Amino acid sequence: MYINLLLPIIYFKKNIIFIFFLLSFLNVNSQQLFFYGHSTISSGADGYGRPRIDLVSDGKPIVVFRKNSSPKTIRISKWNGNNFDSPVDIINPGIFPSSQDGPEIASKGDTIYIVFTSSLFANPCIYMVKSFDGGESFSDTIRVSENNPPQICRMGNVAIDNFGNPVISYMKYNLNFSEPKQMVRTSNDFGNTFNQAVVASDISSEPCECCKSSLIVSDSNIFVLYRNNENNKRNSHVSKSSNGGVSFDTVKDIDDYDWILNNCPTSTTNGVVLYDSLLIVKKSGATGNNEVVITSVNKENLEYSYNRNIDLLPNIEQSYPEIVNNEDSIFIVWQDNRNGMINCFLSYSLEGIENLSKGIPFTDTINMGPKYNPHLAFKNGNLHLVYIDYIDNSIKYVKTDFNNLNYINYTEKNNYKLINYDIIGRKNKNSIYKNLLIKKLNINY
Repeated sequence: MYINLLLPIIYFKKNIIFIFFLLSFLNVNSQQLFFYGHSTISSGADGYGRPRIDLVSDGKPIVVFRKNSSPKTIRISKWNGNNFDSPVDIINPGIFPSSQDGPEIASKGDTIYIVFTSSLFANPCIYMVKSFDGGESFSDTIRVSENNPPQICRMGNVAIDNFGNPVISYMKYNLNFSEPKQMVRTSNDFGNTFNQAVVASDISSEPCECCKSSLIVSDSNIFVLYRNNENNKRNSHVSKSSNGGVSFDTVKDIDDYDWILNNCPTSTTNGVVLYDSLLIVKKSGATGNNEVVITSVNKENLEYSYNRNIDLLPNIEQSYPEIVNNEDSIFIVWQDNRNGMINCFLSYSLEGIENLSKGIPFTDTINMGPKYNPHLAFKNGNLHLVYIDYIDNSIKYVKTDFNNLNYINYTEKNNYKLINYDIIGRKNKNSIYKNLLIKKLNINY
């Protein structure tokens, strides 16, 4: 009898001790992911069109963007150690960069390539400028797309091969915008000249006529990520060249379901290399919900192993995902309207795909209006982010440091290890408090 009376007291004390231990653990070991350095790079009449960010050899960010007001131009702003320099033009007057797509940037060390669409001639074409001194100076414009026979070329993208040469993709049409093709041109002399343009989409159905492609270059392999348009079925595809862009002989559809859409998805599919796979982020509305998903694709045969939601939110429109990584440190940004207004979100993991967080907002909260078109770059433990702030028509920059991070946003994790009881002994498969302790102590169940 005496023992029976004591059992509830002992049980209560054990749980009280557990609660105090847990609260102490939370207080000591959790810290907020801190975004700092919120600054305006360019605004208003100086231009704020579609910023892209990259990093030169010393880890300093460089931001390229469009100025859409007359006179139209492409501009850059560089980090000088304390702040961003005033934006400067990197093309001559009269080149007429398109206000509809680009620019795109790729860097390796102090080598930088920037591509964009120009309306200088009767038919749009792809141009490039390059720098070999980290953006201190740029070359004259170099025409990339061919003009024999006359053709329309738009929506350029760029990557860099192992030797520092540019690899450029773009969409080519006949003069009446018919027969779209995804093209690739490579260079063996750092962009002074280009090899013959090769069709990357020739062995698939017709590509989506309004969808930009992107590139992944790994050794002699070139992967082109694009959408098709097969009677309005607009699925994401990967096309592979194993010979440095001489030919493309393998292509795979990497969507689980067919997305039937009679207008343009706009959002570009992007990817990175992770060991023997490609990690690809894309927008899909095939389920009836516009979702950002991540896909793992085998580099050799292009077979995909999964399509996973990064942060599934019903009835929310997610789009414009971008991804960077350093091996299994993975960072993804996108925009969505989960709070009734477009904002930019970050998902990250320092331990591979299984540990990706859900969406974390990173924009400045001073202005309450829409924020969109996020982009990112990562190097030396620092994540650099840019986006457009609609209220004051500006490009904003922000940074976060992962070098000394021991924080994991447990309440935002995608995958918990679940056990059956919570801290007061009730059966509950979703016990967040026990999950916190399990993750921290690496308890396996």
